Amino acid sequence: MYDLDAIKILLADENNSILYKKLETDMLDMEKIIVSHSIVYVISGYVEIQTYDYQKFTVSDGEMLFMPRDSYLISDYIKNQKDMEVYLFFFDYALTSEFISHTHTKENRTDSKILKIDVSDNLLNYINSLQYINYKDKNNHHLLKIKIFELLHLICESNEDFINILQAQEDVKVDTQTYMLEHYDKNLSISDWANLCGCSLSTFNRKFKKSYNLSPKKWLLNHNMSLANEALKNGMSVSKCASEFGYSNTSNFIKAFKNIYKITPKQYSMS
Repeated sequence: MYDLDAIKILLADENNSILYKKLETDMLDMEKIIVSHSIVYVISGYVEIQTYDYQKFTVSDGEMLFMPRDSYLISDYIKNQKDMEVYLFFFDYALTSEFISHTHTKENRTDSKILKIDVSDNLLNYINSLQYINYKDKNNHHLLKIKIFELLHLICESNEDFINILQAQEDVKVDTQTYMLEHYDKNLSISDWANLCGCSLSTFNRKFKKSYNLSPKKWLLNHNMSLANEALKNGMSVSKCASEFGYSNTSNFIKAFKNIYKITPKQYSMS
C-alpha cells in the first residue's frame, strides 16, 4: 500500500502507520485481509465495507470506522462531488498491547468487532491537525507511537466500548496452522502472520517450529508447492500457477519448485 500513488505517508513503521489517501476516481472491490487494526476517517466521499460474513458498513464525510486485525474485507472507495479523501491508521498487536497495558480497562467483554466511532470535538481537532504536519522523519517509530496512542486515547474518551473491543481482540487465540491453511493464498509475510496470530515475530517463529518442526516460511513453501503440484497435474500453465501462488516472477516460482521436486514445473507436467 505504501507504494501507491494515491497514498501519502505521514508516518510509517512496519505494520504501524498514518496515511492520507486521495482518489480522483472510484476504487471498487478492493479485497484484502487486514493484518493490523485499522481505522478509516472519511474527509470526503464514502467508504463501503463488506466483511466475509456479509455484514455491511458505510462511512461518509466526517465519520470514522474501526476494523480489527484478521478482518477479511471487500471495500469500495467512492467519490462524491469532490475527490475521495481519507485518513488511514494502522496499529499492530504489539502497539495495541502496550496501549492496553497503560490504560485502565473495565471487565466488560464484547463480541463486537467493527465499530463506528463517535467523532468528538477533540478527535476532530486531532484529525484536522494532520493536514498541517509534514514530518521530516516519516519512519520515526517513537513519534508514530505517540500519535497513535493520542488517537486511541481520544477515541476512548467518547467511545466507552472501544477499549473493551481492543481487549477482546487481544484475547483471541488462533490455531496457527488452521489459520494459515485458510489464508495461505493472501501473499502475506511471516511478520504479517505473526501479527495476525497476536504475537511477536520471534515468538511466532519459535512456537511454530516447536509445534510443526518446520519454520513458518518452509511450511508455507511446502504447502504452496504441494498445491502447485496438483494444479500442474490438472493442466494449469506454469505462468498461471506462479501467479496463483504469489510469484510475480515466473522464474522464481520455477526455482522454488525445482528446489523441492528436483525437476522444473514443465518437466513435471510432461512426466
